[in-house]
Amino acid sequence: MEYTHRILILYHSGAGSTKTIAELYYEQLDMYSIDINPIGLEYDYKKLHDYSFIIFAFPTYHCSPSPSMMQFIKNMPTFDKPKKAFVFTTYGLLSGNALREFIKECLPKNIIVNGYSVYRAPAADGALLLPPIPFMFDFEKNIALKIKSDIKRIQQMIHSETCKVQCPSYKLYEILNYPNKVGGKAYRHKLKVLENHCVNCKKCADDCIRKCWNTAGKYPQYKGEECEFCFKCVHHCPNEAIIISAKTRKRTKLNESFYQDFKERIKNELL
Repeated sequence: MEYTHRILILYHSGAGSTKTIAELYYEQLDMYSIDINPIGLEYDYKKLHDYSFIIFAFPTYHCSPSPSMMQFIKNMPTFDKPKKAFVFTTYGLLSGNALREFIKECLPKNIIVNGYSVYRAPAADGALLLPPIPFMFDFEKNIALKIKSDIKRIQQMIHSETCKVQCPSYKLYEILNYPNKVGGKAYRHKLKVLENHCVNCKKCADDCIRKCWNTAGKYPQYKGEECEFCFKCVHHCPNEAIIISAKTRKRTKLNESFYQDFKERIKNELL
């Protein structure tokens, strides 16, 4: 193992697409001293100084970085010295200019993004709200080859003395997509708990980075003011007790077993 460079993977994941790829990165980079952590909105930023290279990972929601990741980077103190980084995002339909938004937020923090990537992945919202279209439940074709290529790029960046910001060009299609982007962000879904199916395991509350569930009563109570609609609670409820509508209860869920199957398949292709 190489101890000269310490690597940290910091990720935010909704249902689990970003987490799955972040864990694959972690396994592929095990020749380094490497750690992997989910972000938190009450994070100890001081420990970031121990790392020479950071990999940020987040889902794209309505062509923008997840609100949790944006809040995380905005709250981060500025580094005294430039900190090299790589960024990737996962998206269901369009990634828009999510990477550009995030990389711009990194610059005032003295984080120098040396590279980036995007991965089409299962869509947590589309899987529940749209007709069952196959690509909404799958990663992009040849994703293992893309991950392999990105890992090689990251290794080159880690050992390179070059520290130059890389940022994708502006996606012009986002101009046409603007009404959908604004409307998607503005619309507030109303999640419901089916009390006759709820076992009060509190998984929804434990998993929620936005603290949208109050467990003081007999059953969890949803408070949606801070919700970013990752739908993790809907997909991961062990008894399918959290719904958007009656139609969504029996939809295929993007839960732990769903992603474990994909992870094993991609791992085998990476060999």
